[in-house]
Amino acid sequence: MASLTLEEIETMLDDMKKKLNVVNASVITSDSVSPAKHDDLIALHAHVMRSPSFSISEMDEIVQELGQLRGRKS
Repeated sequence: MASLTLEEIETMLDDMKKKLNVVNASVITSDSVSPAKHDDLIALHAHVMRSPSFSISEMDEIVQELGQLRGRKS
């Protein structure tokens, strides 16, 4: 299981928000990412950054996945 710093999480989230042109950037914050979800964040970031573009439905799914990264802090 990966362990990320808040700065690393924030950088990944900022990268994805910029690439996706997320209007509601407050959908997730670096301190709300559950430590148990760090591996999921890494995988989602890699997917978003390597894809050249996204359909509306893909963007909706990605934003939903970002929302699912929230959880209890451990």
